[in-house]
Amino acid sequence: MKPVSLRNYRIFFLSGKGGVGKSTLSTALALALSKRGFKTLLVSLDPAHSLSILLKKGLGGAPREVAPSLSAFEVDLEREMRDYLKKVERDAEKIISPALIEKVKNQIELAYNSPGALELATVDSVYRIVKNYGRGFDKIVFDTAPSGYTVRLMASPDKLLNWVDSLIEMREEALNYRKMAGEEVKEDPVLSILRKRREEYRFLGELFRSDKTLFGVVVNPGELPLKIGERTLKEIEEAGVPVRLILANKFREKGGELFKKPTLYFPPLEKEPLGLTSLEPLVSVFEKYIG
Repeated sequence: MKPVSLRNYRIFFLSGKGGVGKSTLSTALALALSKRGFKTLLVSLDPAHSLSILLKKGLGGAPREVAPSLSAFEVDLEREMRDYLKKVERDAEKIISPALIEKVKNQIELAYNSPGALELATVDSVYRIVKNYGRGFDKIVFDTAPSGYTVRLMASPDKLLNWVDSLIEMREEALNYRKMAGEEVKEDPVLSILRKRREEYRFLGELFRSDKTLFGVVVNPGELPLKIGERTLKEIEEAGVPVRLILANKFREKGGELFKKPTLYFPPLEKEPLGLTSLEPLVSVFEKYIG
């Protein structure tokens, strides 16, 4: 098996279908990193909010220390989505006439339940978390939502970047026509907002592909879970994001590489993990590959 050195990575995303143990392994990884002296932040993007149950600690929307050198929090995606759309509404108020703003607000309210709104809010959350907490922590571990959701998240920055680029191009063209007509055009708030969004999506695209970012896919034993894991891997890589590691959870015997990727094997736990001490058998596996 190819050597794996987890200490070389700074941002970790663990993906996989629901129920394979993403939250458990994300927590064990974060704990192993913190025990090796890295100041670590563990973030749950899973709407199930199982992290607080696993840790046996109440978590809010901001980092809380749960062990030496380890802090954690759960992202409330419903609230994040509301906050994201409120931000869109505030931006709209700067650039749209009062006569039209109520119609725009109605459209924004409809967008709350539209396909893709949750993904946009999640992309916004990942950007904010890395920007706000990146300098304060050595490592950040993201416990992601189930597979299909994660794939859409990984693919969205490039799609959003292309979309924003086209909007910027159209806006710049419209402003040029106004200048040609003799109208004085000052700093345009629409362009300012679009350029800010472009920077955000560009940052995330680079983050997801960085050689300091590790995407891992969690799988369980059995033909169906393995096939789903392989499909998840292909979907993520088709979105342009390299999968660097397979985490084989609940395997009684170690095997070779799965899907031609470096693979770490984790034994099944005797009891359902509750509390940090229950994760020690999993933590010890990670520690071997942190060094």
